Amino acid sequence: MRRLLLFVWLLLLMATAALAQQVTPAVPAPDLTEIPPAARFTATPNIPHQGEIRLYPIVPNPNDARLATCAAPTLEGFLPYVVRPGDRLDVLLTGYTMITVTQLAALNCLDDPTQLPVGAVIWLPRSVSVFTASSVSPVDAVSPAAIRALTAEAGDNTSGATLTWTAQGEHVYLYPCVDAENCVRPQTAQPVPAEGSLRVYPFATAGEYTYRLEATAGDQVVTEDVSFTITCAQDWIGGLEMSRCPEDPPLAVMIAYQPFEHGALIWFSDTLEIYVLTDDGRVRVYEDIFREGAPDPTAEAPEGLLTPVRGFGLIWDLLGGTESGLGWATAPEMGFDSARQAAGRTSYTTYIFAPENTVYAVTLIPGLEVGYWSQVR
Repeated sequence: MRRLLLFVWLLLLMATAALAQQVTPAVPAPDLTEIPPAARFTATPNIPHQGEIRLYPIVPNPNDARLATCAAPTLEGFLPYVVRPGDRLDVLLTGYTMITVTQLAALNCLDDPTQLPVGAVIWLPRSVSVFTASSVSPVDAVSPAAIRALTAEAGDNTSGATLTWTAQGEHVYLYPCVDAENCVRPQTAQPVPAEGSLRVYPFATAGEYTYRLEATAGDQVVTEDVSFTITCAQDWIGGLEMSRCPEDPPLAVMIAYQPFEHGALIWFSDTLEIYVLTDDGRVRVYEDIFREGAPDPTAEAPEGLLTPVRGFGLIWDLLGGTESGLGWATAPEMGFDSARQAAGRTSYTTYIFAPENTVYAVTLIPGLEVGYWSQVR
């Protein structure tokens, strides 16, 4: 009996093993994290009970080197703006004081700050202009679009202009017109109150500006323009004529000036520095190390020319005298009531008022021993 039971148990064991060889093992579910993003756009929604199906956008290369400098799209407080025909960065930056046109162009990867690509999206810092004292009534969405008043009071580039308006309609917009003949509302323009007052400041350049007030109600659109003239709060040194307004007034300073055959020397009383300007457009700056009682150079100049003395003579002699690139002095050293003025808030260039109503532009670059100069007037 025991042998019979053992035989039956062996038969059952062999049958179970045979069945196990015929069963297909379960396939594990795929891991979506291992599928490249581009492949995730293909899905089979007709297969029931396969779980949630997700679509993933293709993301541009996050390691693009341009992100290191062209960071405007990712900066907090920057908003997208669609470029219109005639738009200029200096006009679009009206009301912003913490960034220059050049910086904004770099942040937006613009090849040429003076030529904005029409239709492209650039990012501008959020406006610092605010609505000032004036009643701010809700927009009348029932009455037809109408503009009842639009005025502007303008001053200089620092005080700006105050725009005041009264309108009605479903939406009211206020925006600058670079080209009054082809003024189009920006796609990103935000509605303004039907009645209000707005101070726009500061302006980068002097000249005439035009703003447009637009009221809409359904398909009805009513517009009105107002123009005003902005002047510069400060003058450029030496009467330089530039549309862009200077950041600061000229700084009065006493200088000593001496012309040479191939350049000039300028001593500044406030910094006690001597600028060596040579005809090759280069400038070098040295500390005035002259002390009273020091001997003057002994080199004798040809007839009609002069050997420099005192501080200028010492610098000239240490630089090699006539081998310095300056040659001989062509006139005596003279004192002069001069002035300096920075070319811009972040510029390396300074304008210097020189004798005979000339103006030099001197560019000194940090870390470089040799700078550049040119006569701009």
